[in-house]
Amino acid sequence: MGAQYRAFKHYEPSEAAAIIFAVVFGILLVAHLWQSVRAKIYYLWPLLLATVLECAGYILREYTIHHRTEKPPSVIGQVFIIIAPACLAAALYMIVERIILQVGTIYSSLRPSWITPIFVGFDLVSIGLQSIGATLLFNNEDSLDELKKARKILIAGLLIQLIAFAVFLILTGLFDRKAARGSPGKMRFVRPLMTAFYVTGALVMIRSIYRAIEFITVNFNVLPPTGYFFNVEWAYYVLDALPIALATGVYNFIFPAKYLREEKVEALPKYEQVPLSSADEGKAKAENQV
Repeated sequence: MGAQYRAFKHYEPSEAAAIIFAVVFGILLVAHLWQSVRAKIYYLWPLLLATVLECAGYILREYTIHHRTEKPPSVIGQVFIIIAPACLAAALYMIVERIILQVGTIYSSLRPSWITPIFVGFDLVSIGLQSIGATLLFNNEDSLDELKKARKILIAGLLIQLIAFAVFLILTGLFDRKAARGSPGKMRFVRPLMTAFYVTGALVMIRSIYRAIEFITVNFNVLPPTGYFFNVEWAYYVLDALPIALATGVYNFIFPAKYLREEKVEALPKYEQVPLSSADEGKAKAENQV
């Protein structure tokens, strides 16, 4: 019979930090929900899901501080916090897909219709692996074999997310460069949203790199496992909670609905556009110069 489960074996957790981030993500969630309902848009549901998971994760973390021998809330809270950024990444894929459709698919190396099955597909695989790995990791603290298996699964999920997102950042950068030359007017209009994407993308990358290093450097040859990032709490908040809170909050200030059409309509190349009347043509030229 194994020893009784007990959370936070490696350090004394900060209750204040858990409460602060539970409140922060709660406020961000209410704001995102209100903005989405008000604008009548539904494509930001992965962003809402990520915020829900983060908020619930820190609520469960605060609960676990006072109930350290209760395994389910501790494990579920850890899993929620680990997989939430993958949901945020899915939201970024969907936002960029709409930007490409609105500006012009001719500037993109990847058709928007492929973004969801390819990158969101990798994201779903990543979420599945991270969920399984985190559940095994935090649910089998007394079995070295299970801990080693959990680490391999969790690292695989994190690396899939990291590599897929890095490739997507590069492809988006190439699209940005081409579109800025070919349709400068359209790109100026969505520039704030592109800037928000780069900022949130960098924050998600920082968090993903931190988590990968954390689990790669853990020594699972002894019980309890040891590793610098695994045994300190400051990194948990500075390199995970804070970057994801900032990444989520960016879209409260730069709300996608202000820059994107409600419907996913592909912009026609110039040679396929319907001829305009003289009055409409003058208006279109004026708008393109904005």
